[in-house]
Amino acid sequence: MLFLSLANGSLVAQTISSSKEGTGASVGVTKASAAVTDSYVDYLKAFELAETGSKLAAFQLLADSLRQQPRNLEASRFAFRLLTEQRANTTLRLQGHTGVMTSASYSHDGTRILTTSTDQTARVWDSHTGLQLIPPLDHNDEVVAGVFSRDGKKIATGTEDGKIVIWDASTGKRLVSSMELPGSAWSVSFSPDGKIIAAASEAGKARTWDAATGKPLSPLIEYHESAYQVSFSSDGKLILIANGDNYADLRDPRTGVRTSRLRRNNDIYSAQFSPDDKKIVTACADSTAEIWDAQSGTPTGVVISHGFGVASAEFNSDASLIVTASKDHTARIWNANTGKLMVAPLQHPAPVGRASFSLDSRLVATVAGDKAVRLWDTLSGDQILLPIVTPTGSPYFSFSPDGLSLLIAGGSSGWVLDLPPNDEAPSWLADLLDFASTLNNFDQARKPDLARMEAIRVQLNSSKANDPWTLFGKWYFADITQRPISPWSHVTLESYVNLLIAKGDRPSLEYAKALSRPFPSWLAKVNSSLAKLPPEQPLEKKQ
Repeated sequence: MLFLSLANGSLVAQTISSSKEGTGASVGVTKASAAVTDSYVDYLKAFELAETGSKLAAFQLLADSLRQQPRNLEASRFAFRLLTEQRANTTLRLQGHTGVMTSASYSHDGTRILTTSTDQTARVWDSHTGLQLIPPLDHNDEVVAGVFSRDGKKIATGTEDGKIVIWDASTGKRLVSSMELPGSAWSVSFSPDGKIIAAASEAGKARTWDAATGKPLSPLIEYHESAYQVSFSSDGKLILIANGDNYADLRDPRTGVRTSRLRRNNDIYSAQFSPDDKKIVTACADSTAEIWDAQSGTPTGVVISHGFGVASAEFNSDASLIVTASKDHTARIWNANTGKLMVAPLQHPAPVGRASFSLDSRLVATVAGDKAVRLWDTLSGDQILLPIVTPTGSPYFSFSPDGLSLLIAGGSSGWVLDLPPNDEAPSWLADLLDFASTLNNFDQARKPDLARMEAIRVQLNSSKANDPWTLFGKWYFADITQRPISPWSHVTLESYVNLLIAKGDRPSLEYAKALSRPFPSWLAKVNSSLAKLPPEQPLEKKQ
């Protein structure tokens, strides 16, 4: 049996001999197994080549991989990303912050995005156009946390100096600003009905307030060490506080009275309710994550171990799986009922700070100390995208509620990345990959098959199907002036450039300029707008 993986950027193959010989396996089964293995090898080689910059060669290998095994989801997902980048290297960008982003998240309906920043603002963006919907939410210190209420009508923010503010999400008007904690308010949460706000700080303090008036509900809850995270159960009857006093705390949000204490042997970095409120998973500095009964606060007996401290642990949508992120440079996917490891550890070159499932549990996103976000297949444990490296700061990510996109924030910018289909690849995808491998390729022996591409284009444009791959194919062959900026977007490139011009700030206009280079009339409009801006001030030289 052949097992293959990418280890430290190189392809590793290990052969394990079967203990049974002469089993009489049919030739057809043997050939099918060989095709699956060969397909997987080609995918792994393609990933390695793309990672080192040889993307044209990667296209060829992905085509070979899919011809041998059309059901190779890793190959088709990776092909989607590479083809998208080659066809239109544009993404929906969130530009406007002048400091490093400290959080980024979607509203529950997915129509808006909330970001917070060290520039002392929080901002609300249209998730489809990237435009700011309301004026910046101004604070007097760095904003370190932000969250929408479940109904999307309110926003709560927390600052470095411990101020908690509630805002009208439609207008940006301050509604409540009297709430405060000692220390940095780095975790803020609304109750499911939006009537209570809870916050926790690095100084080891936590509290709940009436979200309408800002009046305290609980007394000040105090710990000796930091309170890392506070969250509500889905029925709103409990709050869960992860803290550095070696336990997670379950309390009544209205009174602050403790109902249970989930004790471990070191700092509890994160604690999360399962979606049905029946279980809790904790992540601990003692190298373990543990499952607890949420009603009684007692251990279920499921303890899972890493080689070093566990930074986060999260359930998937039906609480059947848990994903953990650890300082031992791995993320791991576990059976939540048995604690069994489901796939080989997801290896990283640096400590992993967070790992989360997509809504359908098919994907896991991770962020590590190398400032890179990675995307993995839950069932195989393979990477399906090249690492997405952010320029500065620790990146944040959030899956969109519809499962179509991944929001990434790093440095002062954010962007929205379309996610690949989970469906089996169509037969024409391999031909498209062959065609892509010939673009900008000076090998005269391999010329693009334009007739085949025209046949695929006609076939797709005449199709009435609306499955993801058909929609992607239509996007790929669309005229550049009519093609949306990315496969799942409805905003055309020209419309997006005009939106950036209307926004009018220098970062937006510079991005519009880069997108407009093939179009002289667009470029003239951008340059005219740039000329109207005041000159940039030179940076002061360090003495």
